[in-house]
Amino acid sequence: MNFFRGCFVFYLTGWLLLFGNVVRAQSILHFTSVDSLFMYAEKNSATIKEGNEQALLAKWTKLASIGNTINLRSPLSATWTDNTELPVNYIPSEALGGKPGTFRELSFGQTYVTNYTITPQIDIINPAAWARIKSASVNVKLTETNNLFNKKNLFESIAAAYFNSVSVSKQISRVKENIIAADSVFFIITNKYNQGIAREPDKNNAEINLLTLRDKLAQLNASLEQQYNALKILCDIQPNSSLTITDNSTVSESAATALPVKSTLAERQQQLESQYLKSELRWSRLLTFAPTLSFIFNQTYQESSNTGFYASDVNHFNSQYFGLKFTVPFPLDVNRLSQNYTSKINYRLSQLSSQHAALQNELTDKDLELDYAKALSTATINKKIKELKDANYIKSFNQYKEGIISSDILLLAFTDKVNAEINSLSAEAILHFTETKIKLNNTIQ
Repeated sequence: MNFFRGCFVFYLTGWLLLFGNVVRAQSILHFTSVDSLFMYAEKNSATIKEGNEQALLAKWTKLASIGNTINLRSPLSATWTDNTELPVNYIPSEALGGKPGTFRELSFGQTYVTNYTITPQIDIINPAAWARIKSASVNVKLTETNNLFNKKNLFESIAAAYFNSVSVSKQISRVKENIIAADSVFFIITNKYNQGIAREPDKNNAEINLLTLRDKLAQLNASLEQQYNALKILCDIQPNSSLTITDNSTVSESAATALPVKSTLAERQQQLESQYLKSELRWSRLLTFAPTLSFIFNQTYQESSNTGFYASDVNHFNSQYFGLKFTVPFPLDVNRLSQNYTSKINYRLSQLSSQHAALQNELTDKDLELDYAKALSTATINKKIKELKDANYIKSFNQYKEGIISSDILLLAFTDKVNAEINSLSAEAILHFTETKIKLNNTIQ
């Protein structure tokens, strides 16, 4: 009995652990506003994370350029030389007490020689390295601005998918309600057809109306899933996570009739790009033409012997020197000349782009203000049209039941009502998206 009880507990524990892992793997994410989705993307989006790494890399590059101004180099070398045959020199014999006018063959040096050398060098004046600091500093600002620009574009894409999701979700709710209403209309017309009051085409049209709405519902459900998938991609949400959005915001009667737009991000990005290319051009010129003054030092330690390396009879010698080294880039490097010319062209192109960006930025802001005005007008009018179409349908439905109007007029009123509701929800989504886009342009600077 104890054995079976132990097996039961073991298997039950295993199933609970497995089920718990499955539940944890399928996380549920619920959002109630576009701002809550922005906060999630800020922490999890690969685009944001990559931007942070790029900013960190730019800062390290700047630190490296500061350290490179002295360009400390301290090469250490060691050589082991085995002179298998020492060179022969001719020495006047009389220097060694011999006959004048004759020479003797002598070999100088030792067979085994070991040298250890260290040669530190520090740049005292290096204009190219100094210019590199300016270039790296501008690059830090440019990278930060590029990250803001990418963040703004990411958030705009998230907002578009978010408000599309909200609109589609509301359309699904309305279509479900309209399916119930269409089924009721189909039931009434079918009863009248069975009584011989309505025609068969009337019944068929009512059924077509119902089937069309059911197909519309299927299409909307698929569209909602696609919008959720788009949000998962943009925010880097795991595919197996369940995503739900609840947003009951509507078009407010007190909505601002106009929203001013003042975005300087694109213009500043182009200005920094131009400044960066200008600093790169200056660095390229100095690297090509500017001389360098360095402090150098040399320390050499030598061991020599005729017995072998590291023998007991080795002779030790030390030598050292220090001084200044003046380096001039001559003859000029062809590759650096080509790079210098390329940098000059890129800088001139960036100046043209910067001038164009200032004009484009102002006009883009005006276009966005006009987009908001159009979206507000469309949303307000479509909301009013929806209310009128709803009233028309209710009146037509009552008149049809009383036999005052035909089914054609009823179905037309019903179709107009459905279309007006969808148009109103779509216009509402466009308005909210445009309003959010203006907010992003004004705040992400």
